[in-house]
Amino acid sequence: MDTENLRSFLEVATHGSFTVAASRLNLAQSTVSARIRGPEQLGRRLFVRDRDGVTLTPAGRQFLPHASSITRTWEQSRQDIAVPDGYETLLRLTAPAYLWDRITSPWVEWMRARRPNVALRLEGSFPDLAIDQLAEGLLDICILYLPRPHPGIVYETLAVDQIVLVQHAAQTKPWTENYILMDWGLEFRIEHDRAFAGMVKPAISAGLVFIGLQHVLSQQAAAYLPLSAVSTYIERGEMRRIDNAPVFQRPIYLAYPSNPASSDVLDVALTGLRTLARGWAEGQGFSEGDRSLGMTGRM
Repeated sequence: MDTENLRSFLEVATHGSFTVAASRLNLAQSTVSARIRGPEQLGRRLFVRDRDGVTLTPAGRQFLPHASSITRTWEQSRQDIAVPDGYETLLRLTAPAYLWDRITSPWVEWMRARRPNVALRLEGSFPDLAIDQLAEGLLDICILYLPRPHPGIVYETLAVDQIVLVQHAAQTKPWTENYILMDWGLEFRIEHDRAFAGMVKPAISAGLVFIGLQHVLSQQAAAYLPLSAVSTYIERGEMRRIDNAPVFQRPIYLAYPSNPASSDVLDVALTGLRTLARGWAEGQGFSEGDRSLGMTGRM
């Protein structure tokens, strides 16, 4: 369905007039009427004309939120893929927010130094949604914990993070009394249940690191969180690790299309991420001159 037809429908529905809609769209009234016939090909009349103007039929009222949603999504998608003036192309990356200091921010510097003509768009998204966007060409690179196999997408181990049990430093009660269960996938749940056999299932669970982190801080709770996300809080004395608790290893994956539109730009971007991840793993930080590929194991 043509989004211009939907825009015409929304203008008529909003103002109750073909004349006003035509004026706002800078079109002839006959053109607006012709565009309305496009959505009406669904088999239902959308408007009723009377002496007071134009009103929506029951079918039109049902169609209104769908038309609005489609046009908003299209406009957002158009903006997301548009290359800003003065740049040759746009590269879009999504990554967990807590990796900003260690990976994302240094990677931005890497790209600006090596490809200043490439505009960057940084996103945060749920893993499943990010993979769908990657497959649809709305993203170029995704960093995530839980990969979902998808045709045309390459998964590569970027780094391995330690998932540790932490508790708010001010909490004196046993950690089990205020514990949020983080969903790190089926394998983690199996290992967790084995390690804590007989433990009552917590009342609260979460699937995003940010939610677990904020819950621990605001509710003086405990949770299994990535060491990379909590190390600063531990150093500041706001959290503490639970002694003798099992430590789980979790890979961080890099996902990207197997046949990218701009392979040269993607290669530079991936090289930067691999280099930064290797420096992080080795505890050496970011090295401006290091261009080696780092870890490249594929699923």
